[in-house]
Formats: sequence, structure tokens, C-alpha cells
Amino acid sequence: MEPTLFIGLVTHPRSRFPSARGADGLAANLAQRLTEASWQVTSRIEDDNRVGAGDIDLSRDRVRASIDRELETEADWLRFQRGGGGLPLQTRLALAGRKAFRRWKYARSTHQPSGKAMLLRLANIERAHLSLMEQAVSQECAWALILEDDAQSPDVDQLARDLARNIQIWTASTQPSYVNVSESFAVKDLQLSQSLTCEMSWNTDSNVLSATIPFTNTVCAVLYRHEFLEQLLSQLESIPLEPVIPIDWKINRAIMEMSRAGKIGPGDCYSLDPAPIVQGSMHGTVSPTSGG
Repeated sequence: MEPTLFIGLVTHPRSRFPSARGADGLAANLAQRLTEASWQVTSRIEDDNRVGAGDIDLSRDRVRASIDRELETEADWLRFQRGGGGLPLQTRLALAGRKAFRRWKYARSTHQPSGKAMLLRLANIERAHLSLMEQAVSQECAWALILEDDAQSPDVDQLARDLARNIQIWTASTQPSYVNVSESFAVKDLQLSQSLTCEMSWNTDSNVLSATIPFTNTVCAVLYRHEFLEQLLSQLESIPLEPVIPIDWKINRAIMEMSRAGKIGPGDCYSLDPAPIVQGSMHGTVSPTSGG
């Protein structure tokens, strides 16, 4: 029997990518092709706003606190990737400059609506990710692929075949715990101090890279093993919603804490290079080469 797979889609009512939730979207297309290949696939969509204006503090101070916490997390992640120690002066200045600019952009006045909108958007994205993770864990699927609505693939047929083949290989082993499946940033642009090891081929055009120090390449498309997702979800739930930070950085925060606690280590993180899924909000819409 083929491994079981949960496919979750994060979207919202005003998404720039409304087709993602339909029959022509990547999530539905993948589910259809894998089901036709005798996989047991469970699909779920999170497209509601679960957090309203009355559910979190939207004051200017909280907007500033969220910006500060995000940049602090990024600085911690950079130190983590470098094995500890201080950051170069240039990096510290760049982080300080970004903090000042974002405070000016989102929190220069008490009634600035852009800062409030930012917090609500980030909080709802986080809740959607956590809800899908909870559903995947409760369904007890062996693997879970969580997609954001800007995840796109130029060849869904090929993606489904490669995904099926490689998941079968990985199911027979204890690693990886999770796989970065999206081409958000090129690996060379992630500011990683480590050298990634080529573990195997994803297909004839792409490699599977194994990391000594775990990381994410945004969370546009991530494949999680059930046992790891259970631990990750528990770690995420221990981190308060506020100050609100992007789910990408919150997951990185959780992964750093799990690594420091010895719950995840070398070889548990794989990344595809180049990845078969493109983040549309960063790279533009891709045209599929095969129909649904």
C-alpha cells in the first residue's frame, strides 16, 4: 500500500491567487494525480480569517514589538546558521536599518492602518498553517504537504511522479524529517554558512540536498514527516501568538529550539535544488506544461 499523504492549502478570501483553491489549483491537481496512482490522499483548505480585530492587540506599540521580534528572530537564525557568535557589523547595520524602515512604514502614527492590517494578516496566516498541521496530525497521515496559495508548478504530472517516488524512498528511512520543496530563494541566497550535501537526485534536473543545520526556504511548500510534524506543532503551540511574526520565522524559531534540544539534527532537513515548486508572489506566475 502506498504511503498516506495530507495536502493542505493556506489561502484567504482576498488572495491574489484565487484559482489555488479550485480544481485547477496545485493542491487539487496533485491530490487527483496521486489518488489516481492509488495513494490515500486527504486534502484540506484553510481559507477563512480566524483572527479578528478584537482578538489581538493592534496598538502601535504591538506593531513595533512584532517588527522588533521578527528582526530579533532573524538575527538569532543567522547566528544559529553560523554556529553561534556575533554577527558582522554590516549585517547588524542592515538589520537595524530594516527595523527603522519598517517601524516608519507600519508604526509611525497611532492610527496607521497598514500596521494593524499587517498584524491581522500575519496572525491569520499563522492560524491557517497551525490548523492544517493539527488536521494532518489528527488524520495520522504518514506525510503532510502544506502549500501556500502562491505555490505553483510548471509540470504537475512530473511533480506528482517525483513526489510519489521520493516519498516512498524516504518512508523506508528515518530521514528526512522535512523537505523544503519550493523555489522561494535560491539556496545560494539564503546566507547559509554550511555546505549542503547532495544526498540523491530528485529527478534528472534537480538534486536533494541534506543540511547539517536545519533551515526553511520560506514555507511556501514544505513536506513534513508525521512524527516530526507532531513535535513541530507542539513546539509552535508553546510560542505565544503575540508579538505576531511571519509564520516562516516562527517555524524557524521552533526548529532552532528543537535543534538546541537535540530533537532534530544533521540530515533531518532536506532541500530541493532547483525546487519543483515556484513561489508565485516572488517569481511571477508560471505556465503549466500539462493540464489538469
